[in-house]
Amino acid sequence: MARTKSFEPAVALQKAMIEFWQHGYERTSTDSLMVSMGVGKRSLYDTFGSKHDLYLRALTTYIDRAETSHAAAIDEAPGGLVGLRSLLRSRVTASGCPQGCFAVNAATERPDDPEVHSAVEAYFTRSTTRIAGLLQQEDRWITVGAARLHRTARAVHNGWLGIRVQARLGASAEELDMAVDDLLSRLD
Repeated sequence: MARTKSFEPAVALQKAMIEFWQHGYERTSTDSLMVSMGVGKRSLYDTFGSKHDLYLRALTTYIDRAETSHAAAIDEAPGGLVGLRSLLRSRVTASGCPQGCFAVNAATERPDDPEVHSAVEAYFTRSTTRIAGLLQQEDRWITVGAARLHRTARAVHNGWLGIRVQARLGASAEELDMAVDDLLSRLD
């Protein structure tokens, strides 16, 4: 007779996401995952596979949440540069989540992992496309050529990554707001 799970996999995955986000792949042991997730070793492997499989699931869960958060921030703004500012100040919120961006952490910690690279690169590409769409809502960017629009969107995205690093380092909300405003002022 099969045993029923004594834990909720979605809740355990959320806890793993926070553990990896806070400590990274290398500094997160299987033992610390079991403790934070509230699961035994067999349950962890039976449900999530290897530590690497769990890391990828945690990362893609983060990316899904981030993109949902970004869309909500844009939907609440009138669009254009106001929407872009809302996007740049949006963040994933979850109980116990650290500052910064799990995807940025993953990109810098595991750049040689092809699955991590692929997931993060696709997320960053979608984010850059979203930024370009917001720029095009402004009159002065409607007639700009595609190449210039893409370069500008990439530059804004790269600035946003730096702002996420500053958040991870403990910058205050006011400092992050100023950084976003400074970044956007370069678009005038």
